[in-house]
Amino acid sequence: MKDKVSVLVTFYNQERYVDAALESILSQKTVFGVKIIVGDDGSCDGTCDAVRRWMERYPGRIDLHVADAPGKEERIPGFCASKNRIGLLKYVNTEYFIFLDGDDHFTGDDKLQRQADILDSDQNQDCIACGHNTSIVSADGTEKTTCDPSLKEGKISARKYWRDLYFHTDSILFRSSVIPKLDLDLLENSFNDNMITFSALRYGKIYYLPMNRAVYLQTGDGIWTSGRKTENLIRNMMFYDLSVKLMPSMRSISLSRFNYLWDELPRIRKEIDPGLLAGFASEAGSKKLKNAYRWIMYKDQSPLRKAAMLTGAFFTKSAAPVLRHLP
Repeated sequence: MKDKVSVLVTFYNQERYVDAALESILSQKTVFGVKIIVGDDGSCDGTCDAVRRWMERYPGRIDLHVADAPGKEERIPGFCASKNRIGLLKYVNTEYFIFLDGDDHFTGDDKLQRQADILDSDQNQDCIACGHNTSIVSADGTEKTTCDPSLKEGKISARKYWRDLYFHTDSILFRSSVIPKLDLDLLENSFNDNMITFSALRYGKIYYLPMNRAVYLQTGDGIWTSGRKTENLIRNMMFYDLSVKLMPSMRSISLSRFNYLWDELPRIRKEIDPGLLAGFASEAGSKKLKNAYRWIMYKDQSPLRKAAMLTGAFFTKSAAPVLRHLP
């Protein structure tokens, strides 16, 4: 069968999850071929050996690309994961592609077929992607879903998605035609999670299927769950800046989506140490992510600028009246 879907699997020291991830792909029942493209981000455990055992069992089905491991001082988890994902895009030569984080897995054997059928339909050529609900399983075993189960099937515009919704990346099958359109230089270190979806939605709607066909494990080792609060908030301020650069017309919606940052960053302002955020400062400076850079360098701002930042006026004049003032 001719390959129609590429599944891009990213690993970093996730040996114990390899079997579940790859088995969930190989168990998919489709009328087309599915290519598995694995990117390993310099693992120092047995991840690559585990992948190679699957390659021996399924010759020709799985490609493995191993990156050189950066030094400990150079490793910023989100940046490394982003480069890993972007690096795999150049190997995609199928009509559709989807990402799968190495510690997650698909469920059900009809996922890829149903999503491809949706995107194949003449009625859905205005859709750049097809997504579905996902289970979030925490380390303590508690479970919830990314979407309200009452969300109806159908097409969702970029504005509707960004204003109200979140689909986990493991759930979204994209058209490969979007790849050349992505600003991968700008997104070099931020091509993670919702920034992947947002950057693609510049070019079409997303079709939602009300089914649950993926598990997102919050193991405590992920980019968000393993990061310090300061790093996570700065990272998300960078995402806000990027979203405004990518779609200026949706600036007000981006502000609403990230509005908690205007509460949280002022509360932890005294904990922000630019020395510990050097990688983020370099990224924010080089990509002209002004709001993130100003917060990283908060201690060096003038009293007037600090006051403006604390009221929100420095970010958006229109939002200043409704943003909380913190002394």
